[in-house]
Amino acid sequence: MTILGKLTFTKEMQAINDRTAHVRSKFVDGVNVQLEALTAEVEGKPFKLTKEHREKNEETGEVVKREKEVRFSVWWTKSVKGYSVEPRYGSKRIQLSVMGSIIQTGDKLSDVKAVLELLIQAANAGELDKALLAVSERKEKPKAEQPLAVEGDKTPTTDKTQRTTRGH
Repeated sequence: MTILGKLTFTKEMQAINDRTAHVRSKFVDGVNVQLEALTAEVEGKPFKLTKEHREKNEETGEVVKREKEVRFSVWWTKSVKGYSVEPRYGSKRIQLSVMGSIIQTGDKLSDVKAVLELLIQAANAGELDKALLAVSERKEKPKAEQPLAVEGDKTPTTDKTQRTTRGH
């Protein structure tokens, strides 16, 4: 038997296109960022979200890594009845219940922390997968209308040669 005879060959390979794990981890990362911001607010410290950004130096051609501040908004708000949390996937609201997407909590920031920790547990248990996958779907952009087909340089309505100048 040859060396290649020991291998198994197929004509096609089937890929696994399950986005669930990726969507779930992205949501949990977002909740963890919210927890960091909440901790900073409780301690009275400012919170700035930064991401690594690469810039190319025009003179030397060297690529330099820098920390760049990113826009950030918290998921919780204070109202007359206490705090409320509105979980998001990226910038989109997640509809977790038929009642709505906003979760009412108590009067303290510790209640908000408890809700965020419960969201992490629910996501890891797979309870939020359906809602997360629905929100993470990309919508198709509407296609631009195609111009009428033109044969050669003739216009479709008058059958005269099209102008190529502005005509002034």
